[in-house]
Amino acid sequence: MKSNKINTIIHKKHFVSLSALNALVLIFFILPGKLFSQDIHLSQFNSSPQNLNPAQTGLFNGDWRFLGNYRSQWAAIPVPYKTFSLSTDTRLKTNLATATPSLGLLVNNDNSGTSHLTTTQIYLSGAFIKTLNKDSTHFISIGIQPGVVTKSFNANALTFDNQYDGDRYNSALPSGENFTNTRITYFDMAGGLAYLYRKNQRMRLNIGMSVLHLTQPNQKFYGTTTDKLKMKTALSGLAEFPVSENLDIIPTVLYQHQGKYNETVAGGFAKYYLTPVNGMPTAISIGAFYRIKDAFIIAAGADYMNFNVAVSYDINTSKLIAATNHRGGFEISIIYIFKKIIPFVAKKRICPIYM
Repeated sequence: MKSNKINTIIHKKHFVSLSALNALVLIFFILPGKLFSQDIHLSQFNSSPQNLNPAQTGLFNGDWRFLGNYRSQWAAIPVPYKTFSLSTDTRLKTNLATATPSLGLLVNNDNSGTSHLTTTQIYLSGAFIKTLNKDSTHFISIGIQPGVVTKSFNANALTFDNQYDGDRYNSALPSGENFTNTRITYFDMAGGLAYLYRKNQRMRLNIGMSVLHLTQPNQKFYGTTTDKLKMKTALSGLAEFPVSENLDIIPTVLYQHQGKYNETVAGGFAKYYLTPVNGMPTAISIGAFYRIKDAFIIAAGADYMNFNVAVSYDINTSKLIAATNHRGGFEISIIYIFKKIIPFVAKKRICPIYM
């Protein structure tokens, strides 16, 4: 592909702060065979733990966990960008007294820009959770996450300078380009560590570190040279503690580094407990976060029975506001945790005194 024939594909900013020029013209190019892109990301990162850290697999209170995430970003720009994520995880039964293996499955789909750049990721997560003390309040987990990633784009949706007749764009003119490859597939791998302290239902601490793209796969569509996907390091922390009989505070922070880009998100939720339903906690939450130099995030959620549902909205604060007028991304997450009900069986029968 000749250097004077640059086909611009407006692509989603995943966690990269943009300049005003990037905002209106391009996020990444296909230059002479070179592809620039970043990972998908979610503002509700704690609602998609396997995307955050494979060591979080199985690190929950229950038997099975099912999660769904949807994000629509930059609807104010002509082509919005959409991300879907589905995942599930569980702990396995073993004869080990103080350790538990866990397994999870993660599927992501991201559609970006005019070219419909589509990224599909399928990961299998595995973790080994070790209890650190007798009362089972301290846990450490180590996880790995192998997977397969496919990326593709629609060349017919692109326009080229050969298709301009000197006055206007004419789709009937040949592009002069020959795309021999519009799809790539590669193997990917991630690993992570996590620590969990859980004293009770309303007091916990969860911190972790993960490294994604350990294999640094080649993500190039064109040419013989390589364009390696940079490794990404993520550090995360979440705490929950009560401040009154019905109110908990949940501060959280995330720092990510990939190549020359960084992302820092900090904020938290205030969680108010309502009257339990069928003996199970019920609560509503309101939260606010700030992604430095990029967006304010407002969020609200609810816990009912075994469900947690949350919605959030990014208010754009970067230089992209010239195009977005502060409109960022809408996001919704749904979590369902299945818990087996173990019937109580008395080990001893005590005769009433009146018999």
